[in-house]
Amino acid sequence: MNNHEPTGEGHQTPPVAQQAKPIISIVGRPNVGKSTLYNRLTRSRDAIVDDRPGVTRDRMVGVGRIGSAPYWIVDTGGIEADNEEIHNLMKYQVDQALADSDAVIFIVDGRDGATPVDHQIAEQLRRHPHINVYLAVNKVEGLDKEMVAADFYELGLDQPHCVSGKNGDGVTRLMDLVLQQTESQRASADSEYDIPAGVPKLAIVGRPNVGKSTLVNSLVGEQRVVVYDMPGTTRDSILVPFKAAGKDYVLIDTAGMRKKSRIDDRVEHFSVMKTLRAVEMAQVVAIVLDARDGVVDQDNRLINLVFDSGRSLMILVNKWDGMSQYERDQVKAQIDRKFGHMGNIPIEFISAKFGKGIKKLMPLVDRLYDSAMTDMGTGKINRVLKAAEEKRNPPMVGNFRIKMKFAHQGGMNPPHVIIHGNQLEKLPQTYQRYLSNTFEKEFSMLGTKVRLSFKTSENPYQKAASRTKPPKNRGRRDKRDR
Repeated sequence: MNNHEPTGEGHQTPPVAQQAKPIISIVGRPNVGKSTLYNRLTRSRDAIVDDRPGVTRDRMVGVGRIGSAPYWIVDTGGIEADNEEIHNLMKYQVDQALADSDAVIFIVDGRDGATPVDHQIAEQLRRHPHINVYLAVNKVEGLDKEMVAADFYELGLDQPHCVSGKNGDGVTRLMDLVLQQTESQRASADSEYDIPAGVPKLAIVGRPNVGKSTLVNSLVGEQRVVVYDMPGTTRDSILVPFKAAGKDYVLIDTAGMRKKSRIDDRVEHFSVMKTLRAVEMAQVVAIVLDARDGVVDQDNRLINLVFDSGRSLMILVNKWDGMSQYERDQVKAQIDRKFGHMGNIPIEFISAKFGKGIKKLMPLVDRLYDSAMTDMGTGKINRVLKAAEEKRNPPMVGNFRIKMKFAHQGGMNPPHVIIHGNQLEKLPQTYQRYLSNTFEKEFSMLGTKVRLSFKTSENPYQKAASRTKPPKNRGRRDKRDR
C-alpha cells in the first residue's frame, strides 16, 4: 500500500526510482593487469564469483566506484589453456563482451608492447564499430608515457590511454571519459516505446528450461505480437507491454541464465549480466525454479543477486504438478532453509503448463510494485524511527549511546531511508537489520527490503568550542600583564 503523507517541515527532494547502470567489460590477454584494474575500480572484493576450474582465478562482476557515476564492471578473467585452445577462448570472451556491454576497455601491457595476441583482439574489436572501445595501456609507471603509447597506435583503435592499475594513475580520467560517452550514447538512443508512468515493470528470470517461456505465454497470452528493444541498453532484453484484468504492465523478457555444464561456456557471468540488467530495470522480479530440481547452486546465486539488488522479489516454484506429497514437502523445506532469513518474500507453487496458480500472480505483482514504490513520508518515517528506538535502544559506544536524530526518504525501488545522528558508523549490523525490518513491517511492505544509509552529524558545540578555546597559558600571561 502506498502511503502519501505530507512531509511537513524539513521537506526533502522527492524520491526517484533507480535506473539501470551501464555495463563496462575489461578484455585483454592473460596477465596484463585486468584483475588489478578491476580491484581498483570496485574498491572492494564484493563481487559475483564463478569458481569453476579452467580459469586462473575467479571471474568477477562488481559495481565500479571510480568515475562520475556507478556502473557494472566485468572482469573477463585469465584463461588457463594450452596454446591451441587459447585463441578460440580469447575470441569467445571478446565476442561475449561485445554482445553484452555498453563499452569495452581493452587493456594491454605497456612493458611488453603490442603483441600478436593484442593485434588479434584489436582486429576483432574493430569489426564492431557500434561499441565504444577504450585502449588502456597498463603498467606504465616509471616509463615515458608518450613513447609507450606510440607503440600501440598500430592496433588501429582510438588514442591509447596510459594508466596504472597498481597505483591508479590515469584511471579516474579514463573512467570519466568512458562514462561520459557511454551515458551520452544511452541517452540519445531512440526508443520505439516509452513506458508510461506508474506502469509496473516485471522481470521474469531463471535458469534455462525452468518454464519461463511457458509462464510468459500464460501471462501475456495472444497479446505478445509486438515487442520492443529496451531503450538505451544493449541487445539483451526486450519490453513486452500487456494487460491483465484491465491494468497495464510491462514485461522485461530475458534469455535467462546459461547452464554451467556447457564445456565451452567460459564466460557465464555475461548471462548473469543480462539478468542483472533486467533486474535493475524492473520494480518486481519473479524468479522461476524447477520443483523437480529443487534449489540448485545457480538458483541460490540468482536469488541472492536479486535480493541484494533491493528489487521486490517473489519466488515461483514451477512444474509442481505430478509430484508426490513427500517430494513437495522436501522442496518446501529446502526453500525455507535456504531463504527463510530473507523475510516476507512470497513463494508460490505453480504449474505454468497447466495454468495452476497463475491467477494469483498479478495481484501479487501489484502488491510488490506498491511496496517498491512506497512514498513513506518524512513524518511517518520519524515516528516509526522514534518508536523503534524506544522499543530497543541503540547500543552504547564507550560512555555514550548512539543517537539517531531524524530520518527521511532517499529513494524508491528499493525504498531508501537516510538516518542522521551521532556515531552512526558504529551502529551494529544486527541493529540495522532491526530498523530495516521495522520499516518494512510498519509500511506493510511485501517481498521488499528497505535500504538504510547513515549520516553522522558534526557536533556544533564541539566545533564552536574549538574556535573559542583560548591558547594554552593565555590566562597566565594575562595575569602577568596585569
